[in-house]
Amino acid sequence: MSENVQKATEFKNQGNAAFSGKDYNTAVKCFDQAIELDPSNHILYSNRSASLLALNKNEEALQDAKKAIELKPDWSKGYLRETNALYKLGRFQEAEKSAENGLKIEPSNQQLGEALEDAQFATTGAKDPAAAMANLFSAENLTKLRFNPKTAPFFQQPDFVAIMDQIAKNPSLFSQHIADQRFSTCLGVLLGVDISQPPPSSQPPQQQKPTPQPTPTPTPTPKPTEAPKKPEAPPMTESQKERDLGNKAYAKKDFEQAIVHYDKAVELDSTDVLAMNNKAAVLIEQQKLDEAIETCKKALEKAQEIRSDYRVKSKVYTRLGNIYLKKDQIDEAYRAYSSAVLEDKNPDTSANMKKIEKLKKQRDDEAYLSVDQSLIEKNKGVEHFKKGEFPEAIKCFEEAIRRNPKDHTIYSNRSATYSKLLEYKLAIKDADKCIELDPNFIKGYIRKGTALFAMREYQQALEVYDQGLRIEANNPELLDLSRKTVTALTKLQSTQTDEERLQQAAKDPEIQKILSDPIMNQILKDMSENPAAAQDHLKNPLIMAKFQKLVNAGIVKLG
Repeated sequence: MSENVQKATEFKNQGNAAFSGKDYNTAVKCFDQAIELDPSNHILYSNRSASLLALNKNEEALQDAKKAIELKPDWSKGYLRETNALYKLGRFQEAEKSAENGLKIEPSNQQLGEALEDAQFATTGAKDPAAAMANLFSAENLTKLRFNPKTAPFFQQPDFVAIMDQIAKNPSLFSQHIADQRFSTCLGVLLGVDISQPPPSSQPPQQQKPTPQPTPTPTPTPKPTEAPKKPEAPPMTESQKERDLGNKAYAKKDFEQAIVHYDKAVELDSTDVLAMNNKAAVLIEQQKLDEAIETCKKALEKAQEIRSDYRVKSKVYTRLGNIYLKKDQIDEAYRAYSSAVLEDKNPDTSANMKKIEKLKKQRDDEAYLSVDQSLIEKNKGVEHFKKGEFPEAIKCFEEAIRRNPKDHTIYSNRSATYSKLLEYKLAIKDADKCIELDPNFIKGYIRKGTALFAMREYQQALEVYDQGLRIEANNPELLDLSRKTVTALTKLQSTQTDEERLQQAAKDPEIQKILSDPIMNQILKDMSENPAAAQDHLKNPLIMAKFQKLVNAGIVKLG
């Protein structure tokens, strides 16, 4: 491989990677450089055509597609590029012709088949002429013909009506009657074209008697003929015979013998890329992954040199991607799978690409994690907080969390910052996350209770402080906050009527649940009728918690 061709291949691979990443401008620049170095390579023009088409530079894409066909007229992918460009330019008939030319070379090409259908549909509005004719002689159009002065007399003629019924059932029969002046007139009316035919007489013509049809004579049953024999496959070359023997040995897991045959195949025909690719599969089975990579690379070099079919190259790229994936080299696997998709996008290569993209994102996210970097950002956030620079502090805490999302203290810090910005709901959300990550971290309860207190949700704040005090009963900050909250709640309740207190309490779902509990209602009744019974009931910690909530809400008054 010459130095220019080698450099062109490097630019091509870079262009393929850019295309897969949807960076089409970069892809075009890479293919430009590759074409300067290797201007006779039809694949480069094809790839640049695809990139230009993605940028809606349709005319330029068409010129590149035509150049690819000029360089390799027997390559179906060139016609696919031309078809796609012509279609986007609105030149549907030319697109149809181009797709047909491509299918002559490769009749089984699914993408060309679909492109042909799209072009036909755009041209005729239907997938086939019969369907188009069915639309022409729809019930609505027949009604128009019955009331049009030029065509209304025809519907008084039984033979014409009978034929029209047949055409309605089978539109393809229309061609048999096109010579009939009446049908020419109908066609002209429907298409809005003045077809030069003598106008019908102003007088209704005499009814024509239908011509009697001769009784059909039975057609003799033809003798069965033998099905044409399939053409025999061309004899295998010596290289292909060796490759076939290698495949059989591989199926029997006789890997050493398989390699002998694949090497012999390449010795007989140095362009047998499939034999090289199959040898790589054997090396994978033998866990000789580095050797398998080198074999695939040699196969790709040879494929580039001899301009192999794009499907063959796609297979080699896929195998190379599989090897890199086994070696856990995600970036290299991503590039190999991207090249496989660009060469031949099919369900298998697309599935591989989807899998590697998901894995790559996961690895990239993991690679971004850093406890040390998280600590640096956290400390920056604390400094901003101390200076009253709260939005800047939030940004630093966010970056710290991205670097280390399991550090509960960062959520606590961000919760305090949100409270300073009066974003109390966000402060509560961060405090909840902090408590989730470390239920014994007292500051998480302090952050949440403080935000609830600021929202005048005193009952909920008291409950949060109580949760914290169960963990650290003598925490001075929690005790002080709890006393302040009780004072604020008492002051609020003292200014409220009983009705207002009940309305306020009714907004709390937990209080609603307690008041609707028949057992709790019975306990409250017992306590009101027999105060001594209260001591027995309150020994149960669950009942005590519910009772205390009612007291805090002002529903139950003591003393």
